[in-house]
Amino acid sequence: MYMLIVDYIKPAESVEPHIPPHGIWVKKYIDQGIFLFAGPKKSKLGGVILAKSMDKKQLMAIIAEDPYVSQDVAEYRVIDFDAKLTIPELDYLKAQ
Repeated sequence: MYMLIVDYIKPAESVEPHIPPHGIWVKKYIDQGIFLFAGPKKSKLGGVILAKSMDKKQLMAIIAEDPYVSQDVAEYRVIDFDAKLTIPELDYLKAQ
């Protein structure tokens, strides 16, 4: 699974016009079950997305579609990890 940390690299006023298209992009992958959750950082200077396990090349192609990336206003930190412990309701996320 992947934890995607989104960090703005431009001032907030440069990012603001791209927030609605970014939201549409995120919802597309939430609806497809690729992203499991997403939300802004409390600082409002980026966000966090949890993505299901997949080939990393596929993930990088999805990230490249993000308007934040194409408009060069944010960068992604991609953290690949396996969930070993979960609450019972999230057992399906555990690495096999």
